[in-house]
Amino acid sequence: MNQPTYISIPDTSDNNYWATKSDPGNVRSTTFVPRDKELHQQLKIKAWAIIQASLRKSNRKVSY
Repeated sequence: MNQPTYISIPDTSDNNYWATKSDPGNVRSTTFVPRDKELHQQLKIKAWAIIQASLRKSNRKVSY
């Protein structure tokens, strides 16, 4: 299976990246969860670093 290479977190319309999780009691609510949690964590860290680099030094937040 040929998986696409992700460089950022894709839109929720990407069914290769996201899986849907719905609560049987609430038909109006759908939660999107990443299929590969490790890849998602890496992309979140990368996105956070890009956001922080774009801020002024006095506005940067510490990542925990």
